[in-house]
Amino acid sequence: PGVGAFGDAIEKLRKTGLDKVIIEQVKQGKQLLGICLGMQLLFDKSYEYGEHEGLGLLQGSILPFSKRIASTYKIPHIGWNKLSLTKDVPLWKYVKEDDYVYFVHSFFAEISEEHTAATAEYGISFTAAVAQNNVFGCQFHPEKSGNVGLGILRGFCEAEDHRC
Repeated sequence: PGVGAFGDAIEKLRKTGLDKVIIEQVKQGKQLLGICLGMQLLFDKSYEYGEHEGLGLLQGSILPFSKRIASTYKIPHIGWNKLSLTKDVPLWKYVKEDDYVYFVHSFFAEISEEHTAATAEYGISFTAAVAQNNVFGCQFHPEKSGNVGLGILRGFCEAEDHRC
């Protein structure tokens, strides 16, 4: 999970060598779930307060809402929004179409539909969750999303090793 700025977070991962560990574990088949900023770090690039290279595990860019939505929408986007499920993935094992999850973010992922697992609406339709092979990400906070969020985390854990 992540809260904070993309540039600072990726710099810390690189300074500590955790970026290489994460990439190597994914290459070895370990499942990965990025939450909020953690999801954004999975991508090629972010335009949050400058331009920053991400982990490159998923193709796409992180863009500011302020460039895409009407000024009548408050940023950051904070609140409950319903999910539109677009891809069948383990995260949705206990989730239904139109279940609500909790968001707190000012940036969103612009990616191909192929890897979008769910969308939500806030001035525009945006990527709420991603999935590609063993890499998953949620722009929202499952840990703050009540029973729906617990179901998402349970689905992820069960898909990995059945120890959860």
